[in-house]
Amino acid sequence: MADIKYNRERCRKLIEKSIETFSLNLKDYTILTEAATGYYAFTPMIAAIAAAKRVYLIAGDSRFGKAKQVSRGVLRLAADWGLKDRIAVLSSRRDMRIKEADIVTNLGFVRPLNKELLSLLKPGVVIPLMWETWEYRPEDMDILECRRLNIPVLGTNEQHRRLRTFEYLGYMAAKILFESGLELFSSRVAVLGDRRFGYKIAHKLNSMGARVAYLSSHQGSISIKNRIVLKEADALIIADFCGAKKLIGNGGIIGAKELFSINPGLLVAHICGAIDGDAIRSSGLRLFPEKIAEMRHMSLTLDFVGPRPLIDLHTAGLKVAEEMVKAQLNLADAFRTELAVLKKTKLAQGFAGYHFNKKRGHR
Repeated sequence: MADIKYNRERCRKLIEKSIETFSLNLKDYTILTEAATGYYAFTPMIAAIAAAKRVYLIAGDSRFGKAKQVSRGVLRLAADWGLKDRIAVLSSRRDMRIKEADIVTNLGFVRPLNKELLSLLKPGVVIPLMWETWEYRPEDMDILECRRLNIPVLGTNEQHRRLRTFEYLGYMAAKILFESGLELFSSRVAVLGDRRFGYKIAHKLNSMGARVAYLSSHQGSISIKNRIVLKEADALIIADFCGAKKLIGNGGIIGAKELFSINPGLLVAHICGAIDGDAIRSSGLRLFPEKIAEMRHMSLTLDFVGPRPLIDLHTAGLKVAEEMVKAQLNLADAFRTELAVLKKTKLAQGFAGYHFNKKRGHR
């Protein structure tokens, strides 16, 4: 488990509680997922503890570690928890054991789920996105090929009453501020983002005692009023997942040097959104974290807060997959399978414009 000090006993309890909460039962199913570091290493453990027949892992090199090193760490954890007999790392993305999978998660090193990988999957396989459908990225998965091959695909409703993933966003922002040396209480914080991410963060930080100003990322430029807000702010949090517009840097709604001239002591904290990290650092402003993710990716994910949000999200995603497999046994058509699962559980989420018309709206 690289990079994270964790309470092993608590994490095991959290996994078992989450499996109970979502009534996850993967008995007789084979799962294909990733070998990863940090709390992401728990995903195959969740499947194995939920009685999966077999859990196959795909590993890869990343900034978090080499594939062999990561694989050893995951298998060591599996052995310590008495699960090693059901968890195996595949030799490559062409390993023929992929054909055994009933459930293929859209996670990390399993991606991209392209034509080459999808062609290896057996009839009846299902793919859970493991997050909400609006977060879908075409480069991660060929959804049209999935539909051509009759493979059901659904997302996870992260706002479900038993999940409420977005509630953690404000706490993640608070942790960023604490780790950056800001007191939060009575600190002036500007949040530049969208309604889905930025507004929720602003609301939570305000309830925790910060003096918060929410700035919409949809504006074309920073107004005089908002320049005054930025001048007085201790920190600027960037939280705009879906926006294609550059927020800070050349061609952005504000330049990095201009931002420095307004407030040279400002901390820029990036969660998601299009910014020029190099330009911000060169300007003299502080930027957190060191590694900035590209557009439609997150520099910090909810595991930054702790293990619970990730454990619950991935358990819920596997539950959606379980329901798809069950429905698939009775329905030969992927679209009908998806609709049946959407009707059965509000934990599943479909694609707007595909599963729902405008009158029905999104589930």
